[in-house]
Amino acid sequence: MVTLHLMSGHRHTGYVLDVVRSTLALEALPQRGSVDLEVTVIPLARIEALTLHAAQELVASTTVPEGASSMLELKRRAKALGDLVTTRVQRAIAIEVGAGELAQLAPSLEMLKLALDRVCSDELGRGSLAERVQRIELRTGAPGVSLADGALVVSGTMALERLQDELDSVL
Repeated sequence: MVTLHLMSGHRHTGYVLDVVRSTLALEALPQRGSVDLEVTVIPLARIEALTLHAAQELVASTTVPEGASSMLELKRRAKALGDLVTTRVQRAIAIEVGAGELAQLAPSLEMLKLALDRVCSDELGRGSLAERVQRIELRTGAPGVSLADGALVVSGTMALERLQDELDSVL
């Protein structure tokens, strides 16, 4: 259960049903004497703060993965992600880590992992990825995504929503 504090000063308390693109669907707490289900869809950009109720249960059961400690470890993680994507799309897709700073590439790999999970969540995404991409290159530099000759190039560090939008536009 969460309470969302909006920039307008309003608050909404309820259960998060889903987060899709740039909105959050919140099931409101039942009103006294009412059996109606109320769902409010709120743009993420309007949320100023969030209170997570009974957070001790989540914190106790959640482990935060450690970042890659070396370039070799990062390449191992990229290979494992490539193997996972290959399994999901039923076509070999390698993920290559370009030269650059570990501190810049490691967060990019984590965001790529989350974004690819979203792409592979439905048949259309898996099909488009399998059809158009042979390898994924992770690079440092100006943030962006491009696709040419079967190579999907992801450069720079981007927020998950931006990376997802850019992947959707090139796939």
